[in-house]
Amino acid sequence: MDKTQDTKKNRGIYDKFHIIQNSQFIMTKKNLKLHWFPVFITLCLLVLWMTYSCSDSIVVHLEPEKRPMITSNGTCVSSCSPQNHIMYLKIHKCASSTVQNIFLRYGYKNNLTFALPDAANYLGNPAHFNVSMLPKDLTPSSGKVDIFAVHTRLSPSQHGQALHDDAMWVTVVRDPATLYESLFNFFHMAKPYNIALENISQHPLEKLMKLERYGGKFGKNQMLFDLGYEEDTPMWELQEIIRKIDSLFHIVMVAEYLEESLILMKDMLCWSLHDIVFFTKNARTDKYKTKLSNETKKIIRRLNSADVLLYDHFLAKHQTAVQTFGLKKMEDELASLRALRDEYYEDCGIREVNGYDKGLEFKEYSGQVSAYMVNNTDENCNLMSLPALHFIDK
Repeated sequence: MDKTQDTKKNRGIYDKFHIIQNSQFIMTKKNLKLHWFPVFITLCLLVLWMTYSCSDSIVVHLEPEKRPMITSNGTCVSSCSPQNHIMYLKIHKCASSTVQNIFLRYGYKNNLTFALPDAANYLGNPAHFNVSMLPKDLTPSSGKVDIFAVHTRLSPSQHGQALHDDAMWVTVVRDPATLYESLFNFFHMAKPYNIALENISQHPLEKLMKLERYGGKFGKNQMLFDLGYEEDTPMWELQEIIRKIDSLFHIVMVAEYLEESLILMKDMLCWSLHDIVFFTKNARTDKYKTKLSNETKKIIRRLNSADVLLYDHFLAKHQTAVQTFGLKKMEDELASLRALRDEYYEDCGIREVNGYDKGLEFKEYSGQVSAYMVNNTDENCNLMSLPALHFIDK
């Protein structure tokens, strides 16, 4: 075989070997793809499982993380930090004591500072709040508090001076008809007004409109009044007022949908379900409630027409927020919150009694409401059942 033929033969062998080698490489890549595909799927499923297991809506007996996410090494971490600066406007008879207990408990457990009066539960009202109302010996040297959660009459500029710049502003509204019924009966307004609530529709609206605020604090358009505006604000000004309120508050909860509202608030504040679980506070038992006829509700709503506009606005906004949050997600979180509350009821050994029950160490403000007797020395159980005035004293 001459040199030329030998060279061609060698080249042919090399080309065949190269083709075989490339084929093996191609097959190897295919095998790798086939080999890694189930691994990839498994990793995806693992990440999904860990995300699910991190959710605070699944395991309610553990302190959940805030807004969990998965890092590259597969650990659960929080993607946001809990908000510790809160301005809570406690509007009368709007599930206000229940929500107040949540904020008092959170601040107490996290060693935060509060705006506190020398006594009782008020810093301004009927007068608008002024920062000079804060007792110096109960206020941090900076003049700034972490949480404002006592009754007050809103003055945004003055409240702002007592709060950190990043404070989240929160309040609650309630249907004006049921709010007015609660206010009227809880504070025994029938006697000074000489009007029985169930007969209120028999009185001219003009007469009802002229009734003075009971004690300077309680009367028609209670929400608007506590928000710092005048009860007789002209209707043409109300839309602009509502716009200002809307822009000031980060969330306006709705008493009739309190659990949903608290879940939205939890999401906004980056808190846990344990932070918002509650025992209903300062709520009257059924025998102290007046059943309102449609005619009575109609006249009450006309008497509180400003509050009706305010409430309707924030009710619509709440409903939109729930849709945005996700109906299925909300349903799951509601179930988890209720399950967690049931756990607390059982673990704390809760028994509901009258607010003036002789067995209570700390009695409620009124005998119209329920109180809770706790069969457990756990501090959290006691804080959840503690009446507002006693909690503030503590």
